[in-house]
Amino acid sequence: MQKFILILILGSILSCSPKIQSITTYEKIGNEFIPVNITKFDENGNKYLSKGLRNSRSNRITTSEFENNQKVIEKSCEYFKSHDTCVVRSFSKYEFDNKSGIEKQTLYESDSAIRFIKETKRMKRIEIQKIYSWEFSPKKNPKIEDALVLTDTVYFDNKDREIKRIHHNPNFKEPWIEIYKYHKNGYSIQTIGTTKDTIIEHKTTHLQKLANRNRIDYKFNESENVQYKIEYF
Repeated sequence: MQKFILILILGSILSCSPKIQSITTYEKIGNEFIPVNITKFDENGNKYLSKGLRNSRSNRITTSEFENNQKVIEKSCEYFKSHDTCVVRSFSKYEFDNKSGIEKQTLYESDSAIRFIKETKRMKRIEIQKIYSWEFSPKKNPKIEDALVLTDTVYFDNKDREIKRIHHNPNFKEPWIEIYKYHKNGYSIQTIGTTKDTIIEHKTTHLQKLANRNRIDYKFNESENVQYKIEYF
């Protein structure tokens, strides 16, 4: 299929039918728009590349690999243009157990020390996320009993939108809770159980609504100082 490019600016419409191959973000610097990031997707909508373009010296690059439409590896590196070299900062390996239904992410430092292990299990409209963290002292052979264990319980509505998240941290007696409420032009997040309980309103932009509808893993920023170049398969 012949490729075509569409420049999206504030108020433009994102097509629902073609599959997006890449999105390049431009920001206004002075009197001109310059590219600051490019994100690429495969034909299944999986995001496999995010590359910074802003800095002339170095930029962060994140790449992902998929098997059977499931992520298996994600790498983050710092690309230095003068040396044409990308220095690994961290990487993750993903495993999925078909029997238990648990997805396991292990995040490694550049020296292969483990920063955390995250286990996620989805059951209809409930998801349990458990993180074993050695954030402040990553280890190559960590002991589970030495980990800080954080647990999130996430609830979804019949549109698969997050409606409630309960955060459990052993350093606190009570969990803290986030409650999501959706309306025509956006959603609100109510935080309960912290020292500063709040309700924050978020506007869902026109482009973001279309992106969400098409299950595109991308956050659009509708601003007069931002433009997008979209390339389709």
